[in-house]
Amino acid sequence: MIKIDIKEKKKAPEGEWSTIFDYREDIEKLRKAVKQYSGRKLVVIGNGGSITSFRAYRDALRLTDSSVIVWTMDPDYIAEVRKNFPAKDSVVVIVSKSGEDIGPIEELLAFPEYETVVVTENKESALRKMAEKAGWMIIDHPHIGGRFSGGTSSALVPAIIAGMDVEELVAGMRLGYSMRDEAYSLAENLFKSEQSGYIELYTSIYASLLSGFEDLFIQLMHESVCKEGKGQTVYVAFGPDSQHHTNERLFGGRKNICVLFITVENPQADIRISIPEVFHNVTFKGGKIGDLDGENLKMALNAEYLGTKMEADNEMVPNFTISLNEITSKSIGELTAFMHLLAFYSAKIRGVDPFDQPAVERSKNITFEILAEENDDD
Repeated sequence: MIKIDIKEKKKAPEGEWSTIFDYREDIEKLRKAVKQYSGRKLVVIGNGGSITSFRAYRDALRLTDSSVIVWTMDPDYIAEVRKNFPAKDSVVVIVSKSGEDIGPIEELLAFPEYETVVVTENKESALRKMAEKAGWMIIDHPHIGGRFSGGTSSALVPAIIAGMDVEELVAGMRLGYSMRDEAYSLAENLFKSEQSGYIELYTSIYASLLSGFEDLFIQLMHESVCKEGKGQTVYVAFGPDSQHHTNERLFGGRKNICVLFITVENPQADIRISIPEVFHNVTFKGGKIGDLDGENLKMALNAEYLGTKMEADNEMVPNFTISLNEITSKSIGELTAFMHLLAFYSAKIRGVDPFDQPAVERSKNITFEILAEENDDD
Protein backbone atom coordinates (compact mmCIF):
# COMPACT_ATOMS: atom_id res chain seq x y z
CA MET A 1 0.00 0.00 0.00
CA ILE A 2 1.24 3.50 -0.75
CA LYS A 3 2.32 5.57 2.24
CA ILE A 4 1.21 9.13 2.99
CA ASP A 5 3.40 11.43 5.09
CA ILE A 6 1.23 14.19 6.54
CA LYS A 7 1.41 16.21 9.75
CA GLU A 8 -2.25 16.07 10.80
CA LYS A 9 -4.41 13.00 10.28
CA LYS A 10 -8.20 12.96 10.33
CA LYS A 11 -10.99 10.48 9.68
CA ALA A 12 -13.05 10.89 6.53
CA PRO A 13 -16.65 11.95 7.22
CA GLU A 14 -19.15 9.12 7.24
CA GLY A 15 -21.39 9.17 4.19
CA GLU A 16 -19.08 11.47 2.22
CA TRP A 17 -18.72 9.13 -0.73
CA SER A 18 -19.66 8.66 -4.38
CA THR A 19 -20.94 5.48 -5.98
CA ILE A 20 -18.59 6.02 -8.94
CA PHE A 21 -15.81 4.68 -6.73
CA ASP A 22 -17.76 1.42 -6.32
CA TYR A 23 -18.10 0.85 -10.07
CA ARG A 24 -16.83 -2.50 -11.37
CA GLU A 25 -16.08 -3.01 -15.04
CA ASP A 26 -16.68 -6.41 -16.64
CA ILE A 27 -13.07 -7.01 -17.63
CA GLU A 28 -13.66 -10.42 -19.19
CA LYS A 29 -16.36 -8.96 -21.43
CA LEU A 30 -14.00 -6.20 -22.56
CA ARG A 31 -11.19 -8.67 -23.13
CA LYS A 32 -13.37 -10.84 -25.38
CA ALA A 33 -14.61 -7.83 -27.32
CA VAL A 34 -11.14 -6.60 -28.32
CA LYS A 35 -9.35 -9.97 -28.49
CA GLN A 36 -9.00 -9.67 -32.28
CA TYR A 37 -6.75 -6.62 -31.81
CA SER A 38 -4.23 -8.31 -29.53
CA GLY A 39 -0.68 -7.68 -30.67
CA ARG A 40 -1.59 -4.69 -32.82
CA LYS A 41 0.04 -1.31 -32.48
CA LEU A 42 -2.34 1.06 -30.75
CA VAL A 43 -3.41 4.62 -31.61
CA VAL A 44 -5.54 6.15 -28.83
CA ILE A 45 -7.48 9.31 -29.67
CA GLY A 46 -9.04 11.55 -27.05
CA ASN A 47 -8.74 14.68 -24.98
CA GLY A 48 -8.49 15.35 -21.26
CA GLY A 49 -9.86 12.65 -19.00
CA SER A 50 -10.45 10.30 -21.91
CA ILE A 51 -6.71 9.72 -22.21
CA THR A 52 -4.96 10.93 -19.04
CA SER A 53 -5.39 7.67 -17.12
CA PHE A 54 -4.23 5.47 -19.99
CA ARG A 55 -1.24 7.76 -20.55
CA ALA A 56 -0.26 7.40 -16.88
CA TYR A 57 -0.51 3.61 -17.08
CA ARG A 58 1.26 3.34 -20.44
CA ASP A 59 4.23 5.47 -19.41
CA ALA A 60 4.67 3.76 -16.03
CA LEU A 61 4.64 0.30 -17.63
CA ARG A 62 6.94 1.30 -20.53
CA LEU A 63 4.50 0.63 -23.37
CA THR A 64 5.37 3.74 -25.35
CA ASP A 65 6.84 1.87 -28.34
CA SER A 66 3.68 -0.08 -29.09
CA SER A 67 1.14 2.66 -28.40
CA VAL A 68 0.71 6.35 -29.11
CA ILE A 69 -1.78 8.95 -27.92
CA VAL A 70 -3.30 11.47 -30.32
CA TRP A 71 -4.49 14.48 -28.34
CA THR A 72 -4.08 17.21 -30.97
CA MET A 73 -5.01 17.91 -34.57
CA ASP A 74 -1.52 19.32 -35.21
CA PRO A 75 -0.86 18.06 -38.77
CA ASP A 76 2.86 17.52 -38.16
CA TYR A 77 2.10 15.29 -35.18
CA ILE A 78 -0.63 13.38 -37.04
CA ALA A 79 1.69 12.78 -39.99
CA GLU A 80 4.36 11.37 -37.66
CA VAL A 81 1.84 9.03 -36.01
CA ARG A 82 0.60 7.76 -39.38
CA LYS A 83 4.18 7.09 -40.42
CA ASN A 84 5.16 5.16 -37.28
CA PHE A 85 1.80 3.43 -36.77
CA PRO A 86 0.62 2.34 -40.25
CA ALA A 87 -2.94 1.14 -40.76
CA LYS A 88 -1.96 -2.43 -41.62
CA ASP A 89 -0.31 -2.89 -38.21
CA SER A 90 -2.50 -0.71 -36.00
CA VAL A 91 -5.92 -0.21 -34.50
CA VAL A 92 -7.44 3.13 -33.48
CA VAL A 93 -9.32 3.46 -30.20
CA ILE A 94 -11.19 6.74 -29.80
CA VAL A 95 -12.52 7.55 -26.32
CA SER A 96 -15.12 10.28 -25.95
CA LYS A 97 -17.76 10.04 -23.23
CA SER A 98 -20.03 12.64 -24.82
CA GLY A 99 -19.21 11.72 -28.40
CA GLU A 100 -19.73 15.38 -29.23
CA ASP A 101 -16.27 16.93 -28.74
CA ILE A 102 -15.14 18.23 -32.12
CA GLY A 103 -11.39 17.81 -31.52
CA PRO A 104 -11.24 14.00 -31.23
CA ILE A 105 -13.62 13.62 -34.19
CA GLU A 106 -11.36 15.80 -36.34
CA GLU A 107 -8.38 13.73 -35.26
CA LEU A 108 -10.21 10.46 -35.98
CA LEU A 109 -11.03 11.59 -39.50
CA ALA A 110 -7.29 11.81 -40.18
CA PHE A 111 -7.17 7.97 -39.90
CA PRO A 112 -9.96 6.94 -42.32
CA GLU A 113 -8.45 3.61 -43.40
CA TYR A 114 -7.72 2.32 -39.86
CA GLU A 115 -9.76 -0.29 -38.02
CA THR A 116 -11.50 1.62 -35.25
CA VAL A 117 -12.97 0.98 -31.81
CA VAL A 118 -15.24 3.65 -30.30
CA VAL A 119 -15.71 4.03 -26.53
CA THR A 120 -18.59 6.41 -25.83
CA GLU A 121 -21.70 6.86 -23.67
CA ASN A 122 -24.09 9.15 -25.54
CA LYS A 123 -26.54 7.02 -27.57
CA GLU A 124 -27.40 9.97 -29.83
CA SER A 125 -23.95 11.48 -30.30
CA ALA A 126 -22.34 12.27 -33.61
CA LEU A 127 -19.51 9.86 -32.84
CA ARG A 128 -21.84 6.92 -32.17
CA LYS A 129 -23.80 7.62 -35.35
CA MET A 130 -20.54 7.71 -37.30
CA ALA A 131 -19.53 4.37 -35.75
CA GLU A 132 -22.87 2.78 -36.62
CA LYS A 133 -22.67 3.94 -40.24
CA ALA A 134 -19.04 2.79 -40.60
CA GLY A 135 -19.53 -0.54 -38.82
CA TRP A 136 -16.93 0.22 -36.15
CA MET A 137 -16.91 -1.63 -32.85
CA ILE A 138 -18.74 0.32 -30.13
CA ILE A 139 -18.03 -0.18 -26.42
CA ASP A 140 -20.15 1.64 -23.86
CA HIS A 141 -18.58 4.22 -21.57
CA PRO A 142 -20.24 4.30 -18.12
CA HIS A 143 -21.77 7.45 -16.68
CA ILE A 144 -18.52 8.48 -14.99
CA GLY A 145 -16.60 11.65 -15.79
CA GLY A 146 -13.44 11.17 -17.82
CA ARG A 147 -10.93 12.23 -15.18
CA PHE A 148 -12.37 9.63 -12.77
CA SER A 149 -12.68 6.88 -15.40
CA GLY A 150 -9.34 5.11 -14.94
CA GLY A 151 -11.06 1.88 -13.86
CA THR A 152 -13.64 1.85 -16.66
CA SER A 153 -13.74 0.98 -20.36
CA SER A 154 -12.32 4.44 -21.04
CA ALA A 155 -8.85 3.37 -19.91
CA LEU A 156 -9.21 -0.41 -19.75
CA VAL A 157 -10.04 -1.00 -23.43
CA PRO A 158 -6.75 0.50 -24.65
CA ALA A 159 -4.96 -1.02 -21.64
CA ILE A 160 -6.13 -4.52 -22.61
CA ILE A 161 -5.09 -4.08 -26.24
CA ALA A 162 -1.72 -2.74 -25.06
CA GLY A 163 -1.19 -5.93 -23.03
CA MET A 164 -1.43 -4.53 -19.50
CA ASP A 165 -2.34 -6.67 -16.51
CA VAL A 166 -5.66 -4.89 -15.98
CA GLU A 167 -6.80 -7.29 -13.26
CA GLU A 168 -3.85 -6.20 -11.11
CA LEU A 169 -4.44 -2.58 -12.07
CA VAL A 170 -8.05 -2.73 -10.92
CA ALA A 171 -7.08 -4.61 -7.75
CA GLY A 172 -4.72 -1.74 -6.98
CA MET A 173 -7.54 0.74 -7.49
CA ARG A 174 -9.62 -1.10 -4.90
CA LEU A 175 -6.76 -0.61 -2.44
CA GLY A 176 -6.50 3.07 -3.31
CA TYR A 177 -10.22 3.60 -2.74
CA SER A 178 -9.88 2.04 0.70
CA MET A 179 -7.55 4.87 1.77
CA ARG A 180 -10.37 7.27 2.60
CA ASP A 181 -8.91 8.61 5.83
CA GLU A 182 -5.49 9.22 4.26
CA ALA A 183 -6.99 11.00 1.24
CA TYR A 184 -9.27 13.15 3.39
CA SER A 185 -6.39 14.03 5.72
CA LEU A 186 -4.18 15.15 2.85
CA ALA A 187 -7.06 17.13 1.33
CA GLU A 188 -7.68 18.83 4.67
CA ASN A 189 -4.00 19.69 5.06
CA LEU A 190 -3.87 21.17 1.55
CA PHE A 191 -7.00 23.19 2.28
CA LYS A 192 -5.51 24.59 5.48
CA SER A 193 -2.37 25.50 3.53
CA GLU A 194 -4.49 27.37 0.99
CA GLN A 195 -6.28 29.24 3.76
CA SER A 196 -2.85 30.27 5.10
CA GLY A 197 -1.89 31.79 1.75
CA TYR A 198 -0.25 28.78 0.07
CA ILE A 199 -2.33 29.03 -3.10
CA GLU A 200 0.06 26.99 -5.27
CA LEU A 201 0.83 23.29 -5.00
CA TYR A 202 4.21 22.30 -6.38
CA THR A 203 4.19 18.56 -7.00
CA SER A 204 7.72 17.19 -7.21
CA ILE A 205 7.95 13.63 -8.53
CA TYR A 206 11.13 11.60 -7.99
CA ALA A 207 10.41 8.80 -10.48
CA SER A 208 10.70 9.18 -14.25
CA LEU A 209 8.25 6.31 -14.88
CA LEU A 210 5.50 8.36 -13.24
CA SER A 211 5.80 11.15 -15.83
CA GLY A 212 2.41 10.23 -17.29
CA PHE A 213 0.70 11.10 -14.00
CA GLU A 214 1.44 14.79 -14.47
CA ASP A 215 -1.59 15.55 -16.68
CA LEU A 216 -3.88 13.24 -14.72
CA PHE A 217 -3.13 14.86 -11.37
CA ILE A 218 -3.34 18.41 -12.69
CA GLN A 219 -6.65 17.70 -14.39
CA LEU A 220 -8.13 15.99 -11.35
CA MET A 221 -7.26 18.87 -9.06
CA HIS A 222 -8.00 21.76 -11.40
CA GLU A 223 -11.30 20.50 -12.86
CA SER A 224 -12.60 19.07 -9.60
CA VAL A 225 -11.51 21.74 -7.14
CA CYS A 226 -10.79 25.08 -8.81
CA LYS A 227 -14.24 26.69 -8.98
CA GLU A 228 -15.94 29.73 -7.47
CA GLY A 229 -12.56 31.36 -6.89
CA LYS A 230 -11.33 28.43 -4.80
CA GLY A 231 -8.58 25.84 -5.11
CA GLN A 232 -4.82 25.74 -5.56
CA THR A 233 -2.88 26.04 -8.79
CA VAL A 234 -1.11 22.71 -9.33
CA TYR A 235 2.08 22.26 -11.30
CA VAL A 236 4.35 19.25 -11.60
CA ALA A 237 8.11 18.96 -12.04
CA PHE A 238 10.50 16.05 -11.82
CA GLY A 239 13.30 15.79 -9.29
CA PRO A 240 16.13 16.08 -8.94
CA ASP A 241 16.34 18.23 -12.09
CA SER A 242 13.58 20.54 -10.83
CA GLN A 243 15.72 21.38 -7.81
CA HIS A 244 18.01 23.34 -10.13
CA HIS A 245 15.27 25.83 -11.01
CA THR A 246 12.02 25.51 -9.04
CA ASN A 247 13.72 25.25 -5.64
CA GLU A 248 14.83 28.84 -6.13
CA ARG A 249 11.21 29.87 -6.63
CA LEU A 250 10.10 27.67 -3.73
CA PHE A 251 12.56 28.93 -1.15
CA GLY A 252 13.62 32.30 -2.58
CA GLY A 253 10.36 33.62 -4.02
CA ARG A 254 7.03 34.49 -2.50
CA LYS A 255 5.91 32.22 0.32
CA ASN A 256 2.75 30.97 -1.34
CA ILE A 257 3.82 27.47 -2.45
CA CYS A 258 3.36 24.20 -0.57
CA VAL A 259 4.90 20.96 -1.78
CA LEU A 260 3.66 17.45 -2.52
CA PHE A 261 6.50 15.00 -3.04
CA ILE A 262 5.90 11.68 -4.82
CA THR A 263 8.62 9.06 -4.44
CA VAL A 264 9.27 5.38 -5.15
CA GLU A 265 11.14 3.44 -2.47
CA ASN A 266 12.32 0.60 -4.71
CA PRO A 267 13.05 1.50 -8.35
CA GLN A 268 12.98 -1.37 -10.82
CA ALA A 269 16.70 -1.07 -11.56
CA ASP A 270 19.54 -1.31 -9.04
CA ILE A 271 22.64 0.51 -10.29
CA ARG A 272 25.85 1.15 -8.40
CA ILE A 273 28.55 3.59 -9.44
CA SER A 274 32.01 2.22 -10.18
CA ILE A 275 34.66 4.95 -10.15
CA PRO A 276 37.81 4.33 -12.26
CA GLU A 277 41.02 4.61 -10.23
CA VAL A 278 42.22 7.57 -12.29
CA PHE A 279 39.34 9.71 -10.93
CA HIS A 280 39.59 8.74 -7.26
CA ASN A 281 41.65 11.72 -6.10
CA VAL A 282 39.71 14.38 -8.01
CA THR A 283 38.46 16.78 -5.32
CA PHE A 284 34.79 17.67 -5.17
CA LYS A 285 32.96 19.77 -2.57
CA GLY A 286 35.31 18.99 0.28
CA GLY A 287 35.70 15.34 -0.62
CA LYS A 288 36.94 13.20 -3.49
CA ILE A 289 35.16 11.62 -6.44
CA GLY A 290 36.47 8.26 -5.23
CA ASP A 291 34.20 8.59 -2.19
CA LEU A 292 31.28 7.82 -4.53
CA ASP A 293 32.67 4.42 -5.53
CA GLY A 294 30.00 1.77 -4.99
CA GLU A 295 27.25 4.31 -4.36
CA ASN A 296 23.72 3.05 -5.00
CA LEU A 297 21.78 5.42 -7.32
CA LYS A 298 18.57 4.62 -5.46
CA MET A 299 20.10 6.08 -2.32
CA ALA A 300 21.46 9.06 -4.27
CA LEU A 301 18.00 9.88 -5.62
CA ASN A 302 16.45 9.52 -2.17
CA ALA A 303 19.09 11.87 -0.74
CA GLU A 304 18.08 14.50 -3.31
CA TYR A 305 14.45 14.22 -2.19
CA LEU A 306 15.35 14.34 1.49
CA GLY A 307 17.55 17.39 0.95
CA THR A 308 14.63 19.36 -0.47
CA LYS A 309 12.15 18.04 2.08
CA MET A 310 14.43 18.93 4.99
CA GLU A 311 14.94 22.43 3.60
CA ALA A 312 11.15 22.79 3.29
CA ASP A 313 10.82 21.72 6.94
CA ASN A 314 13.53 24.20 7.95
CA GLU A 315 11.80 27.02 6.06
CA MET A 316 8.38 26.07 7.52
CA VAL A 317 7.00 25.35 4.04
CA PRO A 318 4.01 22.96 4.26
CA ASN A 319 5.01 19.70 2.58
CA PHE A 320 3.58 16.23 2.20
CA THR A 321 4.78 12.97 0.65
CA ILE A 322 3.15 10.13 -1.24
CA SER A 323 5.47 7.13 -1.40
CA LEU A 324 5.07 4.01 -3.54
CA ASN A 325 6.94 0.89 -2.56
CA GLU A 326 7.53 0.07 -6.24
CA ILE A 327 6.03 0.66 -9.66
CA THR A 328 3.75 -2.19 -10.72
CA SER A 329 0.35 -2.51 -12.37
CA LYS A 330 -1.14 -2.75 -8.88
CA SER A 331 0.65 0.26 -7.39
CA ILE A 332 -0.19 2.61 -10.26
CA GLY A 333 -3.84 1.58 -9.95
CA GLU A 334 -3.62 2.35 -6.25
CA LEU A 335 -2.04 5.75 -6.90
CA THR A 336 -4.71 6.61 -9.49
CA ALA A 337 -7.58 5.79 -7.13
CA PHE A 338 -5.94 7.71 -4.28
CA MET A 339 -5.65 10.75 -6.54
CA HIS A 340 -9.37 10.38 -7.34
CA LEU A 341 -10.21 10.49 -3.64
CA LEU A 342 -7.86 13.39 -2.99
CA ALA A 343 -9.57 15.47 -5.69
CA PHE A 344 -13.03 14.40 -4.50
CA TYR A 345 -12.43 15.32 -0.85
CA SER A 346 -10.59 18.52 -1.79
CA ALA A 347 -13.70 19.66 -3.68
CA LYS A 348 -16.09 18.60 -0.93
CA ILE A 349 -14.11 20.43 1.75
CA ARG A 350 -14.38 23.64 -0.30
CA GLY A 351 -18.07 23.17 -0.95
CA VAL A 352 -17.83 22.76 -4.75
CA ASP A 353 -19.07 20.00 -7.07
CA PRO A 354 -16.15 17.61 -7.77
CA PHE A 355 -17.77 16.23 -10.93
CA ASP A 356 -18.63 19.22 -13.10
CA GLN A 357 -16.37 21.53 -15.13
CA PRO A 358 -18.48 24.51 -16.25
CA ALA A 359 -15.60 26.66 -17.46
CA VAL A 360 -14.25 23.82 -19.61
CA GLU A 361 -17.64 23.28 -21.24
CA ARG A 362 -18.00 26.99 -22.04
CA SER A 363 -14.65 27.07 -23.85
CA LYS A 364 -15.58 23.94 -25.84
CA ASN A 365 -18.76 25.62 -27.04
CA ILE A 366 -16.87 28.74 -28.09
CA THR A 367 -14.39 26.61 -30.07
CA PHE A 368 -17.22 24.96 -32.00
CA GLU A 369 -18.80 28.36 -32.74
CA ILE A 370 -15.49 29.64 -34.13
CA LEU A 371 -15.11 26.60 -36.40
CA ALA A 372 -18.68 26.94 -37.63
CA GLU A 373 -18.12 30.61 -38.50
CA GLU A 374 -14.89 29.80 -40.34
CA ASN A 375 -16.65 27.10 -42.39
CA ASP A 376 -19.44 29.57 -43.27
CA ASP A 377 -16.84 32.07 -44.49
CA ASP A 378 -15.30 29.40 -46.73
